[in-house]
Amino acid sequence: MIDPGTQPDGEEYKAYCRRRWGGDGWTSSLRAAGRQMGEKTAFANWKTWPNTLHANRVLLAADAQGLGGRLTDIICRKLYEEGENVSLRTTVAAAAEEAGVVDGARLAASDEGLDELKAQLKNQLAGGKRVSAAPTFSINDGAYVFSGAQETARWKLILEHFAADDDDA
Repeated sequence: MIDPGTQPDGEEYKAYCRRRWGGDGWTSSLRAAGRQMGEKTAFANWKTWPNTLHANRVLLAADAQGLGGRLTDIICRKLYEEGENVSLRTTVAAAAEEAGVVDGARLAASDEGLDELKAQLKNQLAGGKRVSAAPTFSINDGAYVFSGAQETARWKLILEHFAADDDDA
């Protein structure tokens, strides 16, 4: 969760950005990167700054089923392209069903796993590992962490670096 203090049902995107950063200018490079990747309307319908508590609970189950990436893609599409509020249990349930997460809709509607997720988030805060930007990438169990969308050329350099490290080991 980027901001655990986000209102439970999310917040209006522009109002949140004005309050937290003075505006949403920080998204221009993100939107431009999306357009470079062929997404003509990248982030065009981003209406809500989400509280991802319920999405994260269901994502833990999806990861265990090997569906974490699929669920993440669906949630991002719903949030950024379709303008849906992924803070809401009903939206998360629909995403879980679309992703094929077994028992995902029931999980989204319940509070199952809530205490465990909150404890995990609290531990991340205490350990200094809290995610503060999305996307955030962690390589080698957190040995290397970087955030933000990366261009293809940058990914190539990163992957070549780690491949060289493996060759040296």
